[in-house]
Amino acid sequence: MSRARLTLVAALVGIATLTACSSSSDKPAPAPGTTQNGDEPVSAPAPKPITKELPQAQITQALLGDGETLPGWSLHGDKSVTEGQYCNGTEDAKSAPAGWVRGGDSAYEYNGSTNDMAYIEICLFKSADDAHRQYTTWKGNETSKQQTPKKPVGDENTLVINPGLSDDSVYGYVRSGKVNIRVRIEGGTAGDPSGTQAMLVATLKRLQQLQDGKAATVTALDEQATARQ
Repeated sequence: MSRARLTLVAALVGIATLTACSSSSDKPAPAPGTTQNGDEPVSAPAPKPITKELPQAQITQALLGDGETLPGWSLHGDKSVTEGQYCNGTEDAKSAPAGWVRGGDSAYEYNGSTNDMAYIEICLFKSADDAHRQYTTWKGNETSKQQTPKKPVGDENTLVINPGLSDDSVYGYVRSGKVNIRVRIEGGTAGDPSGTQAMLVATLKRLQQLQDGKAATVTALDEQATARQ
């Protein structure tokens, strides 16, 4: 082969290589939730469990305030410091459950009326085992009324539709690490369980933000909108 033909072949090979590299680098990054091939889902990173012993001030900040919960709901009174017996899971409890550290709670009225009410309770424990034990007590054993949300959150998550003898009520429970969260909606928007779930998710994400040293900015309205996408 002549020197001229060798030079031409080398040039053509170089052009082909450059074209291939350019085509590869020009490909857009895969969308979140897909592989490089774009056809296989990838699991989203699991949210961090609550492992720190959060101070009372941060638990209070995590509770949803006015403008941070669902439309129509507003704070009824002030956010409160929870006494230990109210994290016990039984109506007639006289003492705090084993491993309890601290807690906070808040109540909400619907469209300015206390005929319909909602509640958020956060309970922090010394260990995940302590929290799990009380989570199990909290959610009860009415398995026929329990359902797992379509988009579970935390380490354990349950919705209970019309627990006990109640009507038009949805109770939601989340355990994340050593924190339990309970949301109760009685009347108002209770007919839509997604509202209870949105308040649960928002409260947990606010705790996670605070645990990471950030401000609590997540709202229930944002979470409900995201869930509907």
